[in-house]
Order: sequence, then structure tokens, then C-alpha cells
Amino acid sequence: MNRIRSLTAAVAGLLVAAAVPLMGAAHPAAASDNGQSVRPAMGWSSWSFVRRWPTEAKIKAQADALVSSGLEDHGFVHVNLDDFWQKCDSNGFVVDSYGRWAVDTDKFPGGVKALADYVHSKGLKFGFYVTPGIAKNAVTKNTPIEGTPYHAKDIADTSKTEKNYNCKNMYYIDYGKPGAQEFVNSWAKQFASWGVDYLKIDGVGSQDVPDVQAWDKALRATGRPITFALSNNLPIADASTWRRLANSWRTQGDVECYCGSGANGSGYPLTDWSHVLARFNSAASWQPYAGSGGWNDLDSLEIGNGDQAGLTADQRRSHFTLWAMAAAPLLLGTDLTHLGSVDKAMLANDRLIGVDQDGVAAERIVNGGVRQVWSKKESDGQYVVALFNTGTSASSTVSLNWSQVGFTGSGDVTDLWSGSHKGVIANSYSATLRPGETRLIRVKPVDSPRTAAASPGFAVAPYEYLGWGAPPSPTSVMSATGVKWFTLAFMLSDGTCNPKWDGSRPLTGGDDQAKINAIRSAGGDVVVSVGGWSGAKLGEKCSSASALAGAYQKVIDAYRLKALDIDIENPEWASATVRQRVVDALKKVKAGNPGLKTVITFGTTTGGPDSTGVDMIERAANSGLANDVWCVMPFDFGGGTTNMGTLTTQAMEGLKARVKSAYGYGDATAYAHIGLSSMNGRTDDSGERVRVADFKAMLAYAQQHHIGRLTYWSVNRDRACGSGSDGDACSGVSQQPYDYLKVFAQFTG
Repeated sequence: MNRIRSLTAAVAGLLVAAAVPLMGAAHPAAASDNGQSVRPAMGWSSWSFVRRWPTEAKIKAQADALVSSGLEDHGFVHVNLDDFWQKCDSNGFVVDSYGRWAVDTDKFPGGVKALADYVHSKGLKFGFYVTPGIAKNAVTKNTPIEGTPYHAKDIADTSKTEKNYNCKNMYYIDYGKPGAQEFVNSWAKQFASWGVDYLKIDGVGSQDVPDVQAWDKALRATGRPITFALSNNLPIADASTWRRLANSWRTQGDVECYCGSGANGSGYPLTDWSHVLARFNSAASWQPYAGSGGWNDLDSLEIGNGDQAGLTADQRRSHFTLWAMAAAPLLLGTDLTHLGSVDKAMLANDRLIGVDQDGVAAERIVNGGVRQVWSKKESDGQYVVALFNTGTSASSTVSLNWSQVGFTGSGDVTDLWSGSHKGVIANSYSATLRPGETRLIRVKPVDSPRTAAASPGFAVAPYEYLGWGAPPSPTSVMSATGVKWFTLAFMLSDGTCNPKWDGSRPLTGGDDQAKINAIRSAGGDVVVSVGGWSGAKLGEKCSSASALAGAYQKVIDAYRLKALDIDIENPEWASATVRQRVVDALKKVKAGNPGLKTVITFGTTTGGPDSTGVDMIERAANSGLANDVWCVMPFDFGGGTTNMGTLTTQAMEGLKARVKSAYGYGDATAYAHIGLSSMNGRTDDSGERVRVADFKAMLAYAQQHHIGRLTYWSVNRDRACGSGSDGDACSGVSQQPYDYLKVFAQFTG
């Protein structure tokens, strides 16, 4: 039997024998396990409106307004004091006897603890602010480090100054020196004793990872639950590190425009549309890293003071909608003591708040000029979709098909800003939007299971190889089983960076195109699979990600594809360079083809992806590739086992864990992003059999968890063997035609 689809039996057997997990790939950081910020934080922060002039009276007034306005009842509970609470002299921060910043008692005569106590008395939580490093005054005075024999000069690296926006004059801390961690511990202990519930550490960059690690450790050691936030404009290259250590991280610089008439650009307007608009791209890039315990912080929400904040009412709704779709913290930056009625109604919209607090970060599925569409699937199977006109001068009609969202047929639509029920809408949705306007809808797919089961689509799409194995007529398969989609294999290199069917048949104009035309004429569609086990691979022959993306694009354009499968096997699989090239190329084609679904298919062990598979998933997550389905081939395990249904579900659970960890997904989202491609009947391993009963077990698992893909290799083999038939043309077990496919055809996604 020709080996086409998976790991060699020898390698797979060794991996099982070695008892996964395997070493060799760097594991991505999981979400912080400090137990904080299970959902994005909500509340108010002082910087946008109060800026450099915070006082005890001002903070108390905002806390009072948060309660009296009723916003507390909607979940806005944090009151965060940002920068400029400290006292400065000509050498920087004034410090206490242990080298920690001193409170400016002219601004806060009662001290920080008294202010925190007041905030707590209102049923709210108190947030505070710091930056990395140790103050110059602490080093000059060589203040002792509390509870240790060490002093400030023992831990300061005076050759480098840390970023600071107020008094400046902050030195780096050398965490290789005794007393360094203890200094941060003493500061965190002080903050905890004051009643801090939320700590923002500002001015953080890649060079400050040791500080972030130290503060994470110190905050945990206090025993007080403290949400840990990082700021600002953090590099995405370290996203997995921020996620492991903190509960949120600012993805860009300040949302404030600093274009007001007051000192240092303070006062109104607080922001402008260009500063909000810049968040659309960063939210798309950072989307994979958001999840329970760790959130992409898009900065303050400038809603509350009407148009004077710098945004029209339409733009403010779009502002809130993007933050909610991104599952970003909702920290108001406006003056709550002058809360306008229009904005109060926006902020009290529990439907919008629910979209933010569902803990799912949306993906951008349309990015066409001023027209953008974002979508996410919630745990109950419903979808939330946001349509935007980001322009400033003209109305625009924004449209999408339900298939771009993730389902086909009809959807029951509710407008979430107005709460009005729009009824059942078939196939597609569009809205004509004013400049800066948004439309936010909840969509419940309403196709009956019977209808969906009669025509399974992309989620099943069985493989068919048209090059050999006496391939059956696809339309005959459609008639016999009800399937509508096929995964046609394989698109290979012609020896250069140019795609051809099987590396030799023409991309268009031949029998392959005739078969695709017939499938579509019968109401179906196709996924094209690039790669496989044999032949010259595009990933190797194309010398760069751009070139590979160009080759993929030729295939997409040739057949107007809605989905592309990258079946990455040896020798491509063994090359880290090629794996990264595939990731980068897929990012390019997804950006240029909104709504295109991508599948990455590869081999597996019984415990899930091996070290190379883990590396592939991590590369994609760290690179920001929003891959739709990670699909493993659970066969050729070795040992001649026949319990393939159970072993497949074990492999899938391992895959789910890896995808969940790498991307920070919740369970439901992780399941929706994984799939399996089994092999029916006899596999390449002597004695190993995948029986119809095993397919039924796989179907049950897929239905239980709503996985993203349930397919197999192949339609060519879904029949009993006759005289002279080889393993590429039949299953090698007793069966009726399409017994296996008829099982998977029951899956509806």
C-alpha cells in the first residue's frame, strides 16, 4: 500500500513507546494561574480625564458617581488610580525609609490606604500604579531593603535607566543580585496592606520581563487577590510571556489624542477616531492570545461625556462594540460626575457587556477598506457578529454570508444595540452603515438537524484522490451519501514554486476541473488539499513565505476556494523552516481572502501531537495565525491495535489541550478549532484496523464537542476489495460501499 497520509509506522510506534509528552519544543505560556480576571476587568481609570492632577477628592467623586449612576450594578467595579500619585524632587521620586515611592500627601492627605478603604466601602475595588525599577533617590540614600541585610545599591544597575513618565530617574534592578526580589516583595506587600485589588505596571517592554516576573511572584506572595495589568504598547513577540505572567496587557500606546486645550494636551477632546481606528488592526493581530485569566487591553473606553470626548455617537458605539468583540477590559476614562444620558444608556447595555464578558475574542473575517466584519462563536453555539463602517465621509453597505461566520442556511437575528428581534434571515446579511456606524447582531443558526445532516459540508468533506485508485464519481458519492463537499488531493509542485495536481496535471482545464465543476453543479463544493506524503512539495520548492502564499493564491483563484487544506507531511514536516514558511504564507492568504477557512493536517500519536506537532501549533499561535482547524491523522499508531475509536479520542483530547494552551482558548472554542482525518479499514500498519464501529465512536465524540472537522482517507477506499484491488482502492475489510462515509455524513458541525 502506498504511504500517503501520516507518520511512518516506525516513528509513530517509537513515539507511543516513549510515552508522551515529548520534549524538544518550547511550550507556550498558559494563562496566568493567579486566579484573577477570569473575565475582562470593568470599571474606571483616572488617566484619560484626571491625567496628571489626581487628588483624593477627585477619585472619591468618581467612585461615588460609579455607584450613583448605576454602572456598578452593570459590573463596572474597579476604581483605578493611575500615575502622578507620587511625590517628586529634583532627583526624581521621593522615597520612604525602604526606598519605595512616597505618596504625595498634598494630593492624598489621608494616604492611599484611606482612599482604598473609601472605595471598598462603596462596594468597589481599588486599583493602583507603578513602573519597573528602583528610584535614584533610593540608590543615592542607599536605603535598606525591608527585612533583609541588603540595600538599594546592592541591587541597582545604575548604567541603565528605566522608562518612567512622571519623575523619571528610575534605575534598572539587577535580579541576579541578592535582595532584588525582596525589594519588589516589600513594595507589593505594602500595596496589599493598603488594600490594592488591581495593579498596573507601566512602561513595560521586552527588556522588563525580569521585572514582570518579579512582580508576579511578589503579588502572589502577598496572599491578597490582585489583578495584574501590564502597560503599554507591549511587543506581540512576547505575547505568550505576558499571558503567562499577567492578567492583561496593553496592545498599543495610549488611546488619548493629547489634543485638548489644557496643559500637556489635557482636557477635551480626550481622543479622536484615528486613535480608536488603530485598535482594529491590533485587536486582529492579538486575538489568539485572549482568554480566561488574560486579556488584550485596548486602553480606556472614552464613553460617558458625549461628543466632547472626541467621538460622534456612532463612533462611540463602534468604540464600545470593538472592545466588546475583542473581550477587552472595559475601563472608562471619562468624567463620571458628568455622565450624559445617551452615553449612560450605551454603558448600561447589558447585551453589549455580555458580549465582552463572554470571554471570547472575535476574529476579523472581512477587512475590505472601510468595511470590516468580526465574528465569534459563543459556548451555546450562537454567533455574535459586528459589522463596521470605519470611514468618516460616506455611508457604506457591509455584507457577509453566514458561511463566513461558520454555518450555512438561515440564522435567527437579534440586534444587540437596540435589542430588536430581526427574525430569520437566510444565507447572508448586510447593513448600510453611516460613517463610523456599527451593527452588532446575535445569530442563532436555525437549520434543522435533518436538513443539515442531509448535506454535510466543509466539516465532513471526505478526501478523494483523482489520480489513482479507480476514483468513484463524486456526484455518485453525493447521491449515495448526502455529502456535498469533498477534499480533493493533492496539489503539489511541478518542480518549481508552481502548483499542479499531483505535480503533473494542469491546475485548470483538465479532468480535475471537470470534476469540480460537476460537484458544484450538483450543489456541492470543494476543499483543495496541498501536500500529502509523496511528491515534490510547494513548501519546499517555494523559497519564501511570499512565494508560497503566491502559489496558494493561484489555487484559491483558480477555483474560487472557500477553504484550503495544508496536509503537511515529510519531508516538509521535518523542517522547522518550512513549517514557519507555511504559517507565514497562510497568514498572508487569510489576510488577502477574508472568510477563507484554513486547515492544517498532520500526523499524531495516541496522546496527541508529537513534539513537532506542538511546535507547529505554537509557531502559528506565536505568529498570530488564526488557523481555523488543526486536524490530526489518528492512525498508523503501531502495535496492530483494533481499538481505534478510543485511541482517536485520546489523540483528539491531546490535540485540544495543545491548541487551547497555545491560543488561550476556552474549551468550546478549542474544540471548534480541532478536527480529525481518520483512515477507513486497513491502515499502513499490519493488523491495525479502523472499523465502522470506530467511526461511530468518532462521530459521537465529534457531536459531543462540536469539533471543526470530521473526515477520512478516503472515498477511494470506502468499499470492499475485489480480486486484484490494492489498498489504495478499497478498505481491506468487509463492508458495503460508503459504509464509513455514511457514518460521518451524520455530523452537522
